[in-house]
Amino acid sequence: MKNAYIIGASGHGNVIASIIKNKYKNIYFVDLVQKSDDIINQTDFFNNIEKYQNEAVFIGIGSNEMRTKIYEKLKTLRITPANCIAEHSFIAHDAVLGNGVVICPGCVIGSKAIIGNNTIINTLSSIDHDCILGDNSQVTAGVTFGGTTKVGKNCFFGIKSATVPNINIGDNSIIMAGSLVYKDVPENVMVGGVPARIMGKV
Repeated sequence: MKNAYIIGASGHGNVIASIIKNKYKNIYFVDLVQKSDDIINQTDFFNNIEKYQNEAVFIGIGSNEMRTKIYEKLKTLRITPANCIAEHSFIAHDAVLGNGVVICPGCVIGSKAIIGNNTIINTLSSIDHDCILGDNSQVTAGVTFGGTTKVGKNCFFGIKSATVPNINIGDNSIIMAGSLVYKDVPENVMVGGVPARIMGKV
């Protein structure tokens, strides 16, 4: 049985640990500051990366920017981050998942949905049929995508935001909590409100 190493020892890392509990021999955190026997200093981890080539490595960082940097660093070291899939989630048999994906309890991933690399789909969120979630994006708790929503890379969806079907959202955009997106969203903007409107540039 493999060991699991979670990069990030705070909130999101703890969420991953709770999902993968009992699935690995041991679970260790990797953080910038060594705090206990269960936490490996991040510098020591990357300087001795050959020790972890055959283990399960998870990225437990909420920030899209920081998570992307870690993901790219692991790629250069020939480590593919593991997927963290909660037992009490539903993923359609014909959905496609990338690498380093975190899907939390109560999530639904619909038929033919495509979930990009290094993405987070938080508790009780629903990604409906034929949706696309781009790489390095995060969907927080209670978010709903209407069918055929297409989301670019590096996007962020605040709690209980939603899209109507057939919406396109550009790269690097932020959807504020509680927003209802009813029309396409360009790249590099923040939108909010019901209905959602552009609130500023990202």
